[in-house]
Amino acid sequence: MRGSVLALCLLTTACGAPSPTKSQDNRVPVWTLTGLSDPESVALAADGRSLYVANVAGEGDVKDGNGFISRVSLDGKLLEREWVKGLDAPKGAIVKGGRLFISDIDRLVEIDTATGRVVARYPVPDAKFLNDVAVAPDGTVLVADSGTGRILQLKDGAVSLWSADPELRSVNGLLPEPGRLLVTTMEGKFLAFDYVARKVTVLAKDLGQADGVAPAVGDAYFVSEWPGRLFVVMADGTSRVILDSREAGTYINDFIRVGDLLIVPNWKPGTLRAYRMPVMHLTDAGGRAARRGAG
Repeated sequence: MRGSVLALCLLTTACGAPSPTKSQDNRVPVWTLTGLSDPESVALAADGRSLYVANVAGEGDVKDGNGFISRVSLDGKLLEREWVKGLDAPKGAIVKGGRLFISDIDRLVEIDTATGRVVARYPVPDAKFLNDVAVAPDGTVLVADSGTGRILQLKDGAVSLWSADPELRSVNGLLPEPGRLLVTTMEGKFLAFDYVARKVTVLAKDLGQADGVAPAVGDAYFVSEWPGRLFVVMADGTSRVILDSREAGTYINDFIRVGDLLIVPNWKPGTLRAYRMPVMHLTDAGGRAARRGAG
């Protein structure tokens, strides 16, 4: 990663700050929405006013027609539980303009967000377990296939291979940045790919069965492990667990950051939770605070 960060301190009593209130403590949800069915991912609507939640509603690799997309408000209220129905095991979700793209085992599904109508289905040859979806800076839709260790691309209505680098074994989460694509794998790796050369750099290891990824502060990132851990990964590749819900049986799947909130789908127990993003102090070797706004 870029830069050098030597210290991270959550604002807790251990750091000499006041005890956290409910809204400050990342371990306590700001809100929790129940009643979903195996939600795996969440995407922000184009207008920034609501969320789309992909519900697998069953096993992740079974074509049963039970999967659906929910609409949820930013304050955690269910707007429409089954806004789009008839999917199989929808996982990754991303909005591009007026379209919502969803991965569905071995195909990409394109949905008109104005009407909730499925407008196209794109079969992905040889796909086994399509997972996260992202939009590259040039507008290309990217999708991870965890089952084959590939990243595919949808461009001009056609699906083709983007990368099959060996580091992509058990690929999961995707986060596009202007100059690179950040990738997590369930081999515990955090990777960066150059868009042009497809050159891969290993940024961090030992992150368990890594899933989602979102920007934190400065050059740090949040990375989730789906069985129930949330890491903050620093610029030097070191990481720290800041949330562990494994004992409670609460998964942490493909989350997103919206302002100062982390919006986290929990495949089990079927909930969507919002956590206040931990306030951090990031200091470099010279002791200067290196801050980036939370917006």
